[in-house]
Amino acid sequence: MRRIALWVLAIAGALLGAAAALEPSRTARALRDGAHRLTPRIRYAHGRIKGIRYRLAGRTPDPTVADDVLADRVRSSLGQLEKRLDTPRVHILIEDHVVLVHGDVPSKADAVAIEHAVEAIAGVRGVESYLHVGLQVGATRPSVGRARNDAVPSRALSQLLDAAHDAGAATGQERSALRAVLAAFADRLPDDERAQLLGHVPADVRELAGTPRRYGQRAPRLRTVNELVGSIAAGGGVAAAHAEAITERVLGCLRQLVPEEAADVAAVLPAELRELWTSAVPS
Repeated sequence: MRRIALWVLAIAGALLGAAAALEPSRTARALRDGAHRLTPRIRYAHGRIKGIRYRLAGRTPDPTVADDVLADRVRSSLGQLEKRLDTPRVHILIEDHVVLVHGDVPSKADAVAIEHAVEAIAGVRGVESYLHVGLQVGATRPSVGRARNDAVPSRALSQLLDAAHDAGAATGQERSALRAVLAAFADRLPDDERAQLLGHVPADVRELAGTPRRYGQRAPRLRTVNELVGSIAAGGGVAAAHAEAITERVLGCLRQLVPEEAADVAAVLPAELRELWTSAVPS
């Protein structure tokens, strides 16, 4: 296998050398283009060879790695599955070896396949899935398809989407940003208070704030504004520069939609999140 890798590298080197030696011409450009096209294949072949040697040696991934290393491992493992399922890339966040998974998928079967694949990765102690079945399956890839948003949104949902957009959510990304805020915030509440809060909003808002499907260990509950905003940025694919503003605007709008529950929600939140909830304004 080592000989194969050296042979491929030698070919690439020869192509690059020939391209450099020739004057700028059609032939030289063709050689350079060929070398550039070959480079990813070389890297892929080298990675495959390393993987085969790793498995033949009977080695297994270290389950005690840090969260950032585990995040790279999860993303690498999911890449081929996403390609095979023909789904857009999902967003992940690691909290003490528990993987929070966010995104849109075409079907429940795709969501389950991704959740079980993550659960099986060495080092993962639990999975919290916020995957949402919200893409139509068609002739094109789901990543360029459209979300199932044909129904006319309720007034409350429209106000929340506008709040997310005004705070910086990109056009077409308002719903995923809103879902990330509502899901993360609602999951922070005790079960009875979450049920009370969501009982005062329309069904299309409740759907976005649904509790995650859990496997194994649960992630630590969010206690600070930075933790909440970080979770939303990772989960909603929201630019970090806008995540805090989107969080504040959405929560301010939500509080105004449920004035009868505002005080009860504040009572069950830790200090930082209580301050955010009570002071956030929608505009």
